[in-house]
Amino acid sequence: MHSIPASGARIPQLERLNATPGTRVVFYDPTGSQYGLPTYPWKWAPKNLKTRRQLAALGLRPGGQAPVAQILWRKGGRFAYLYDIAHALPKRKPSRKQLDTLDKAQRVRRMKRSAS
Repeated sequence: MHSIPASGARIPQLERLNATPGTRVVFYDPTGSQYGLPTYPWKWAPKNLKTRRQLAALGLRPGGQAPVAQILWRKGGRFAYLYDIAHALPKRKPSRKQLDTLDKAQRVRRMKRSAS
């Protein structure tokens, strides 16, 4: 599976709507000329672009790559960066020592809550 570069990922349905006189799709800017990054409306991003949470659900992480696009919604008040799944790396596995340290920190946190 090869990925489409984010700057070239145009959505035909949205292109048709934008071409219709009197209509304009809000937050659709596949070239990035208006918002700096290629921008898509909620639920319209290309399939090869995922948010951090979507990558995590697949057992992946961005792996140091910069966001290649974004999603905007709620009148531009909310956004999510998108990462190319082709450049994502597997999630790291914590060591036994890291897990023990986290467990200890959680126990201390619970004791502080119950004491207040």
